[in-house]
Amino acid sequence: MDNTPPDPTADPLADAVYALREEGYVVNRPLPGALLVEGRFLNPERIALHAAGEAGDATLGVWAVSRENDWTLVAWSRPDLVTITQRGAAVPRWRHRRLPPAMRPDAQTFLEGGASPHDIVTTPKHRPTDAAREVLAGLGITEPEPPGWEPPPPPPAPVAAPVAPPKPRRTRVPAAKPVSTRGKPDPVVNVCPTCFMAIPATGICDNCG
Repeated sequence: MDNTPPDPTADPLADAVYALREEGYVVNRPLPGALLVEGRFLNPERIALHAAGEAGDATLGVWAVSRENDWTLVAWSRPDLVTITQRGAAVPRWRHRRLPPAMRPDAQTFLEGGASPHDIVTTPKHRPTDAAREVLAGLGITEPEPPGWEPPPPPPAPVAAPVAPPKPRRTRVPAAKPVSTRGKPDPVVNVCPTCFMAIPATGICDNCG
């Protein structure tokens, strides 16, 4: 295999392609001025910025897709440096910088991902500027997502814990009072010994006198 570095005068992106493949990454060229880099890296923004730095002042776009399916698009057209980063299911974050003549896209301050004096601040933050979209259009890039990239599935909806039914309230029923079986004694009736008729209260039988 010929490991001779390519002649950048024949292809302005040749140095970037060579450096990326030397690192063991898979490099494709979906557009004449854009590269697609895939590998087992975790920080796609650093990879894309390094590739843009290897290209010098050549105008190019670099997609880098990590092993976690996160991606970054770096669009470089001096002095404009545009980075678009997607992590997980979050909204892509745009950042537009204007670099001075001596600064490269892979400057340490950019690799660290922090803010810099060269940032073009938008309101709300991390939204695309018209100039940033023009940089992408100049490269023939209509959408920031990498070619063939599929978004991760949405996270599963949380499952609500089953709610136990309320316990029935215990109602105290008063105990029934025992019913007395003792009744009133039957009245004693005096009977006439002769006619066997009831004797009235006078004590004299109405029949016998």
